[in-house]
Amino acid sequence: MVAVSLGDAEAQRFASGKAIIRRGDNLWTIARRVYGEGVKYTAIYQANTGQIRDPDRIYPGQVFDLPTE
Repeated sequence: MVAVSLGDAEAQRFASGKAIIRRGDNLWTIARRVYGEGVKYTAIYQANTGQIRDPDRIYPGQVFDLPTE
């Protein structure tokens, strides 16, 4: 059996319009990575209001939709 790298594991976390939250993540840095601007964190928040009560509190293991711009 041979291990084959399938690309950057960090990039795969944000593949297919979803973001898998890890310890230390916040909406600002996710938005900066996905959209190029941290201020667009509100788009992620608005798309996931059913899971996010407070945008300052997100938890590892949550899976958020990443809307297209």
